[in-house]
Amino acid sequence: MTCLGRHRALSEIGKLHTNCKQVLNYMTEHSELLSGNLPPFGPLIIYGLPRTGSTLLQNLLACDPDCRSPLITDMCIDIVPPISRSNSVEHEKRMAARISYFGQIALFEAEAKHIFASHPYFPIDEDYYILRQASFLPFFTMITSDQVSDDGTWLLKELNKDYVYDYHELFLRMLNSVDAPRSHWLLKTPVHSFKLDTILQHYPNAAIVMTHRRLDEVLPSSCSLSWSLGSIHLDKRDAASRNTIKKQTLQFIDKAIECTVEFRTRLDRIHDEKRKNLFDVAYNDLMEQPIATVRRIYDYFGLRWSDEFEGAMQVWLCNNPQGKQGRHSYSLKECDLMIEDIEARYADYITLFQCSPSSDIASASSH
Repeated sequence: MTCLGRHRALSEIGKLHTNCKQVLNYMTEHSELLSGNLPPFGPLIIYGLPRTGSTLLQNLLACDPDCRSPLITDMCIDIVPPISRSNSVEHEKRMAARISYFGQIALFEAEAKHIFASHPYFPIDEDYYILRQASFLPFFTMITSDQVSDDGTWLLKELNKDYVYDYHELFLRMLNSVDAPRSHWLLKTPVHSFKLDTILQHYPNAAIVMTHRRLDEVLPSSCSLSWSLGSIHLDKRDAASRNTIKKQTLQFIDKAIECTVEFRTRLDRIHDEKRKNLFDVAYNDLMEQPIATVRRIYDYFGLRWSDEFEGAMQVWLCNNPQGKQGRHSYSLKECDLMIEDIEARYADYITLFQCSPSSDIASASSH
């Protein structure tokens, strides 16, 4: 890591620790909130491999006025006390503080543009920001590792942290106490792939949507995004740093696929009742028929559809065309993998979800 990169990372980790302490102290002082009820349905949780369209899907689903998805200003800056969505003045104040904070750690405009082209910024964001506060930090572990282990030990240590979902539920209850959705909460992050059983222990009524995309697109796009995020901490001229990020990104994907395949095949094998709470979405379907895809999700889970919801999605799509925040370019060469390698390495996943690089991904279904 560069000196500036180390400063950025330590500054961010310090802020996460401060946020966690503030939330724990707030909930201790307001212990009655622990017995408050979350909505009976959900949360509706989107997960899947990175780069599979989950950000688009989250933003579309968040157009439902009956649901609530956490804002970045709920999860990152001055998060205590929690505030309602209608408190626009305070949300704008928090956003200004976040922009100022990034200026202090020298996130230069050129770097920001490259990152946003890879992963566009929106007011709502991943609940990974909640998990990070409880020290679930696979990304920081990735960029600070001096050596890369072949067994992915760096990631396994991060995954041995079930307690982060204790904090996650605590945080969600805190937000719910001031502005509960009429229907359900909406959450999204790829890291939920690692802890699906733990999630269902905390949220037994969760409805889970898994996004899928061809792996010859997922893998290079993920490696490119990881480098965009990681390079602001590292020496861009150092080829070893890029190779480290690439190898650890693939280890991250490997583990996510392993956990997903194990979870799904186990539920299918034992005919687990939780299987009915899962729904699959294909990337191609989402790109070609976004509103129809959302409609299928709502029909499957029996959620209320409204003209207001559909109209809001149409407006969002019109205002946010693909590539608005920049074009993300990548190639399979960045992963040092051939299509044949992918089909052999991820055969179980490809067979289970019918997403071979050599054919179109299967249409959305509930399997």
